[in-house]
Amino acid sequence: MHWTSRYASHLGYRSPDSPLFRESVGSLDLTDHIRFAAELGLAGVQDAWVASRPPEEQRALGQAMAKHGLEGGCVVYTARDKIRAPLWATSGVDVRARLAPELTTAIEAARHFQARCLVVLSGALPNIPQALQFAALIENLRWAADIAGKAGMTLCLESISAKSVPNMLLHHIGEAYAAAKAVNHPAVKLIFDTSHIQIMDGDILANLGAVWDEVALVQIADNPGRLEPGTGELNFVNILRAVKARGYAGLIELEHGWSEPTRACDQRGIENLQRIDAQLRE
Repeated sequence: MHWTSRYASHLGYRSPDSPLFRESVGSLDLTDHIRFAAELGLAGVQDAWVASRPPEEQRALGQAMAKHGLEGGCVVYTARDKIRAPLWATSGVDVRARLAPELTTAIEAARHFQARCLVVLSGALPNIPQALQFAALIENLRWAADIAGKAGMTLCLESISAKSVPNMLLHHIGEAYAAAKAVNHPAVKLIFDTSHIQIMDGDILANLGAVWDEVALVQIADNPGRLEPGTGELNFVNILRAVKARGYAGLIELEHGWSEPTRACDQRGIENLQRIDAQLRE
């Protein structure tokens, strides 16, 4: 298939065993999912939790990615059960001693998977003023940015919907943008996730324009339900036109679930994405 934009499927963004095209591929062999993405003509595959997989599995997946010439999507810097830990919101040598091995592991996993973006998520502390936690985040990011930059990686801040994951440090895209600006380092950028931003802030096109100079990665999912484009309220032709008009050449990660767990729904979603993408050429 010919695509105007560089789309990426996923191997499981909610859990490591829920790949996007599970019904179409018909198995949980992740190398088959990588091959399927290549056969669709996609540009990449995201494995958000690859750092939690055994090293031998990371290497096998990376070899499959290289074989098919695919780019790796974003990698969360820590395990799924740790993303709510308020580490980045806390200052001190002890905290960095806990963050450092997580970053080292994620960087190595990202290298195996042909990926360059590490997602930074942090829980918030209930009894500490938000301003102090934000200051700690900036301090920690400045430290981590040098580590990531030397490794050829980019730390990507993601604003997360409070409806999806409550009590996180960054729930609004403006907060993430302010953090990136305060750090002022080329290795600290933003993820622009249409579902999270629509839920928390709305006005997608205005927010896209406001924060674009710090965006490193785009993720798309419709709202409500974080389902495939075309099932909700978002106009993805207009959104992706705005992204294209800004000269974006990175991956557009299809970070969504399906309205029905069927192969037929997968196919409808692929065909609808083709229709959306075709309009970007007009």
